[in-house]
Amino acid sequence: AAARAVSVGPGLQSLQRTLPLVVILGATGTGKSTLALQLGQRLGGEIVSADSMQVYEGLDIITNKVSAQEQRLCQHHMISFVDPLVMNYTVVDFRNKATALIEDIFARDKIPIVVGGTNYYIESLLWKVLVNAKPQEMGTEKVIDRKVELEKEDGHVLHKRLSQVDPEMAAKLHPHDKRKVARSLQVFEETGISHSEFLHRQHAEEGGGPLGGPLKFPNPCILWLHAEQTAYAFIMYSTHLRQACWLMS
Repeated sequence: AAARAVSVGPGLQSLQRTLPLVVILGATGTGKSTLALQLGQRLGGEIVSADSMQVYEGLDIITNKVSAQEQRLCQHHMISFVDPLVMNYTVVDFRNKATALIEDIFARDKIPIVVGGTNYYIESLLWKVLVNAKPQEMGTEKVIDRKVELEKEDGHVLHKRLSQVDPEMAAKLHPHDKRKVARSLQVFEETGISHSEFLHRQHAEEGGGPLGGPLKFPNPCILWLHAEQTAYAFIMYSTHLRQACWLMS
């Protein structure tokens, strides 16, 4: 099981609880990384980054990564492990690796703390929302190449083709969003079932709903951070100034 029952403290071994998956999200500059670090130290947890840019090696200042010193204070995962030249790293790749990490953290009776600003990365960990067209081949060159081939075609041509096989999904996607249009076409070509039908089936599963299928992990604790407008504007200005200085150096 992903979450394990553990004793709550000395002398209370008979009382059991389920470790939660902690999720921290919010806009840039709202203090997500700071809160995650504080919770990680206080709870003895481990941090799983959910940022689509921080997965890449380098670019530390531009992507506002936590420092090496901060990473030593609490174990961090999913940071700086993808070559920046890799163009086909997807949310499916992220989900598969991060899910395995979260299950390993739970297995060691620790609390995983997911933190980041890429919401669709976070959604892939909270709900069953993604479609594995061919699970036995997912991540292989064959699957990746088909999507890459589709993305080479004109966006309007792809969108017209999608409207013929999956009009519901086509109505939600713009022709310029070739990545998502190609993904929906890939699902249909490899399964014979439309992408929208896959999603409807997930939503209809027990525990499913408008946001996706059933929860992957029980008892998630979701913290959505906000900042006052004036403070947020100052933080963003400082961040952009630091990035500009780094680019000029």
